[in-house]
Amino acid sequence: MKSGDIFALSKNGDLQERFERYSLSAGGHFDEKWLQEVLFANIELIQPTDASYDKLRLIPLCRELNLNDGIRNLYLDILAITETGKLILIECKLWKNPQARREVLAQAFEYASLLQSLSYSDLSSKLRKHIDSGTEDPIVFALRSAGISVDESLLISRVDQGIKKGNFHIVIAGDGIRTDLVNLVNSPAMTGMTADLSLLEISVHQNIKGEILLSPSVPQGIETITRTVLISTEGMPVSLEEDESEVNQLPNQASPAQRQMNEDKKELNTLFWQRAITEINFSHPDQEPLRRGGSNWCKALLPAPLKWITAWRSKDQIGVFLRIEGDDIRKYQEFFEAQLDLMKEEISPDIFIETPKEGSSDWSTAFFVSVNTAGIDLYDQTTTEHQIEWLGMHLDKFVNYMRPLVKQLPQ
Repeated sequence: MKSGDIFALSKNGDLQERFERYSLSAGGHFDEKWLQEVLFANIELIQPTDASYDKLRLIPLCRELNLNDGIRNLYLDILAITETGKLILIECKLWKNPQARREVLAQAFEYASLLQSLSYSDLSSKLRKHIDSGTEDPIVFALRSAGISVDESLLISRVDQGIKKGNFHIVIAGDGIRTDLVNLVNSPAMTGMTADLSLLEISVHQNIKGEILLSPSVPQGIETITRTVLISTEGMPVSLEEDESEVNQLPNQASPAQRQMNEDKKELNTLFWQRAITEINFSHPDQEPLRRGGSNWCKALLPAPLKWITAWRSKDQIGVFLRIEGDDIRKYQEFFEAQLDLMKEEISPDIFIETPKEGSSDWSTAFFVSVNTAGIDLYDQTTTEHQIEWLGMHLDKFVNYMRPLVKQLPQ
């Protein structure tokens, strides 16, 4: 019995439409060329390949990128880039037999090795044939055209370093992908390239009206593989061997996809706080600019005995707080509790005081004057402007309120 069709039902359970499953096939309407065009025009279909790209936008740069190995002209199906500057190499292939799959994997890594041999200027020159960016850098132009705020020097540096290290993400998209894993081997005579590999299965369905449904999915048992791929001196992968075994992982051990997700979130945090530092200005004439603190927070320095005001982001919350620690925090607590009503008027009606808790660490015994807001998707780029405006407004109010109090604080 044929399987894989999709049936659309009414709320009452009555059959409304049937979308028949079609296979990608050479010479047919749904072939590799068709898939390439569809993925380039709808790059969001690539998102399911890896949880590490959750909330990270992908921007398509070009199709059929020419990569010459000195003998032949080879063409990468699609080159895309994340908003954090990681290049994504996408190959659209039909998967028929183990040998074909081995060749596809070898070809994908060959493209990666050829891309690694380019300088940033080489890549930029090639992209100008596909992107009409005028005098502007084509990658910067593509991201800005997509509505992404870009620090040009930072982005170019990040892409350049990624090229030099071979730090790409390779996506092989097709129909009928099996649970094949790549086993990559070591050899002292070879040079190294670090790359991520994802396999993406695209199922195609069409109804009698010609409407098409596409369903992208990661084949069961496959996760993104991050490995050092060894490249020969001729620029070819040394060996790619089939491995049907599953990867055993301890429950408390982060998968490669999870580790990559953490790295990508750090990149997003860096981009966010760099923009925040640039855009947030203080009205107090003596206040220094905002400074970067840790991975997802910044600080506004204050005169002694205070240290700084912290602006932070975590999970679905953003906030601003003043943290006080030391032997005399009870005196400070009493002082600020007496100021609470006025702080609600001058800073925010939602401001609160968090008293010390039981514990021996500096953090658990500290005293906080704090305000925060929740329910924000931190990595949704449409919320970035709101986050920066909220943080900037509350930081400025904190600074203007706290600086004049320094001489009044308990000694």
